[in-house]
Amino acid sequence: VHTDVEVALYINSIDSINEQTMDFSVNAFVTQEWLDGRLSFFGLVDAPYLEMDSKLIDKFWVPDLYFSNEKTASFHSVTVPNKMLHLYSDGKIIYKLRVSVTATCPMMLQKYPMDEQTCTLYLRSFAFTENYLRFRWRSHSPMQWNPTMVLPQFRLEGLHPRNCSESSTSDPSKDCDNNTQNCTETKDATGSSSYYEGFTCIAVDFYLKRNLGYYMITIYIPSVLIVMLSWVSFWLSVDAVPARISLGILTVLTMTTQTSVAVSSLPKVSYVKAIDIWMATCLCFVFSSLLEYALVNVLERKSRKRRMSVAEDFERADLTSTQAGKRPWLQRSRTVDLLAIKKAQRVDNVSRYAFPATYILFCLVYFLIY
Repeated sequence: VHTDVEVALYINSIDSINEQTMDFSVNAFVTQEWLDGRLSFFGLVDAPYLEMDSKLIDKFWVPDLYFSNEKTASFHSVTVPNKMLHLYSDGKIIYKLRVSVTATCPMMLQKYPMDEQTCTLYLRSFAFTENYLRFRWRSHSPMQWNPTMVLPQFRLEGLHPRNCSESSTSDPSKDCDNNTQNCTETKDATGSSSYYEGFTCIAVDFYLKRNLGYYMITIYIPSVLIVMLSWVSFWLSVDAVPARISLGILTVLTMTTQTSVAVSSLPKVSYVKAIDIWMATCLCFVFSSLLEYALVNVLERKSRKRRMSVAEDFERADLTSTQAGKRPWLQRSRTVDLLAIKKAQRVDNVSRYAFPATYILFCLVYFLIY
């Protein structure tokens, strides 16, 4: 005969959700209810139930519940042990205690920082199989949370209690053989037998959605401003070499620093995240702005050399001319000079509109996808 234990959780607070260590911390009240006919006291006490002192709780049998995916856990004992037990006249027991648990939470960060995560807390029996002990969620209000709870970077979308009983390897015993429903014999390559028993398990899923406000202020808006600053170079004169070079290098270095800060709090995963795409694209835009001026400068210098070559050729051809109007090489030189400047300016003029239009298109596609 197995004992059915009804479980309920009240989430007092979610203290932290850490992407670096892939875990989350929860402070909760765990309530367990079961029936123990040996402790019924009909008519012996004029009260519907007895409230047991925390020192007497150790005298009672309680389920061996544990959190199977916890990293660290602790009970609370200030100012007294935070646990209580009510014994009803029919043998029903309500056992409640307060715990703090840090549990693993494998996160998929492809959409970071616009991601949604599901963290799960598993509750199992450590030693008893389903033949002896079964956990199930309480039929009424199995999950509740503190309405004043506030998370700095996430929003709790909901809680979903579910059953997660599954088989796990165990040695055969007198209550576990190949004839029982919850035990199956298998053989490995060496021919030795192993048995799979059903251990009771329940779980609660925490649905969490990341708040984007912090990342808009610290990552997205600053990176947009840096990219826009790099476009100022297109409006400067082609001859303003120090200003345009300094502006290009400054924006590239600033964007590189911004990228390092954006990913510093994340684990070194092998897949590409949304924030990686954003920062890499912004870096490409500011670097392209620097390359654009390099192209403009090369075009301008080549045209200048061509102008000087034309001037020298015509000057050698007509050394006797003394009047400017009789010097065709001078007019040709001026024409080549104007064409050189116009070609360089044409590249700047196209960049003034092409870069912003392309960047706006990227932003629209990025935020539509993620």
